[in-house]
Amino acid sequence: MEPAVQSVSVCVEPAVPGDAPAILALHRRVLAEGQWFITEPDEFPEGVDAKVAVIRDAARSQNGVFLVARHQHALVGWAQVVGGGRRRTRHVGRLEMMVDARVRGVGVGSALLAAIIHWAEGSGAVYKLSLNVFAHNVRALALYEKYGFAEEGRRAREYRFADGSWRDDVLMFRLVK
Repeated sequence: MEPAVQSVSVCVEPAVPGDAPAILALHRRVLAEGQWFITEPDEFPEGVDAKVAVIRDAARSQNGVFLVARHQHALVGWAQVVGGGRRRTRHVGRLEMMVDARVRGVGVGSALLAAIIHWAEGSGAVYKLSLNVFAHNVRALALYEKYGFAEEGRRAREYRFADGSWRDDVLMFRLVK
């Protein structure tokens, strides 16, 4: 029998420009794992200035947000919603989220996702959250389903890894009240 996973206390708050170096470092660590995102580490040239710009853009946006999760003052996760840029898509927020491997499975992702949904419900601008996730990422799929996301579609063999294996892309959504 596995020991019970304990949750950690997490503070979720809007990102500020001073968070950019820690966000960037986490982004690079997660990409280096090589299995959760389509971007490979050497394809990610973004620097601190670009992250600062993303944080500032989100802070000014009616249909976007950038949140960070902290545990004992350390940045351990982030979630970003980018709203559509056209009138017919402004209501859709595309979600991306990353959690430090050292704290996965103890509530950081749940805290971020709950905060994103709360933000969307109060935004008055976002009525649908959408995301993409690899079909083999069962932990993420379970988390999204727990928070009301449903599969909207699947793109079979959408991504090919360096070892020749394929990954399906699962499209998920959640309507916002």
